[in-house]
Amino acid sequence: MIHWGESIRFALWALAVDKLKASLTTLGVVIGSAAIVLVVTIVSTGKVYMVSQIEGIGANLAYATLDRSGASSVLEDELTPDDLVAVRHTLPTVSAGAGTYDVPVDFQLRGKLLHARLVGITEDFEKIRSLRITSGRYFDAEDFLAHFKVCLVTDHTAQIAFGLDPAVGNTIQLDQFRCTIIGTFKEGVPTFGQSEIQDETLLIPFSLVKDITGDNFFQVLYAQTASSSEVPAMTQQMDHLLHSRHRKEARYSVENLSSLLRTAGKVSVAMSSVLIALAVLTLTIAGTGIMNIMLVNVSQRTHEIGLRKALGATPAEIRLQFLLEAFFISFAGAVLGVVIALGFIWSVTEWIKNTVPLSISWTAVAVALVVSSGVGVLFGFRPASEAANLSPIDALRLE
Repeated sequence: MIHWGESIRFALWALAVDKLKASLTTLGVVIGSAAIVLVVTIVSTGKVYMVSQIEGIGANLAYATLDRSGASSVLEDELTPDDLVAVRHTLPTVSAGAGTYDVPVDFQLRGKLLHARLVGITEDFEKIRSLRITSGRYFDAEDFLAHFKVCLVTDHTAQIAFGLDPAVGNTIQLDQFRCTIIGTFKEGVPTFGQSEIQDETLLIPFSLVKDITGDNFFQVLYAQTASSSEVPAMTQQMDHLLHSRHRKEARYSVENLSSLLRTAGKVSVAMSSVLIALAVLTLTIAGTGIMNIMLVNVSQRTHEIGLRKALGATPAEIRLQFLLEAFFISFAGAVLGVVIALGFIWSVTEWIKNTVPLSISWTAVAVALVVSSGVGVLFGFRPASEAANLSPIDALRLE
């Protein structure tokens, strides 16, 4: 019968006798367990951040444009307000739709020459592109129907032209076209100039585009679903609908950002694999160190082992004692590593909580404790077995 209490007492006594050696042996486990927690936290946080950024731009969006390459297109191929109405009312999963027309413009505002994008938009554009109105207001239904000459400008434009003065209420002159600024805005999720919204952008109701350019079509047609899972089916339906409403020769590019979500997932998996492999390598090195130290312990404590056996200790009890020593070393290292990792995460969270929210994975904490402790038992088994198999007569003969 194995006496667990006695084995635990002997194991703790043996570690207490040589605290320095035991402490140094735990270092590899400390690094490995801390790495597991940090790796999972960093990767999971990075994935959540990437996905939230993509979803903020429009993971539940499909967008259509006329493909102008190759075969020549004619005016009847352009995407029209009637196409937008058809998309809204024909496709069952569409919750919102919008169209845009943008063109570069130069204008002077308070004596400053600005090179901006003039973007004509429809009513749902604010919702679809997650715009944030920072002063004034967005266009209302009457602005779109009554052809009121009003516009919105980006915060960047307002700051350049007006500084600390309010931009709302001022007038912008574009050749023969004048509009009154009714609000300022910025993107809810920055696209860094990779969309219609640039640093210097003027938004106007789409109904005014014809007065300025003579055109009455969209360059981009957006459709939004309630869930990103519905986007692939909606994209196909939208493509089929547009082709059915125009010439057979017309070609349309209907795309979505689902591929970016899949790419983000793949990047996350790749990062996880590489970083976890490094953590495993660290723990393997730590386990090897534990095994070497335990082998040295066995050779140095041969007389002690022989004495215990002579007093009646069984091979199983000797094996258990040395396994417990290896377990205590690795468990102490695991706990210390987890504490260091959590302390680091909590300290960093205060610095970056407004940009990237860090979330601790308690599953990773549990895995780090279990795996790191298991490393000690796994690599400590061979030294423990050697100690258990020593002949008590031969062991007592050695000093």
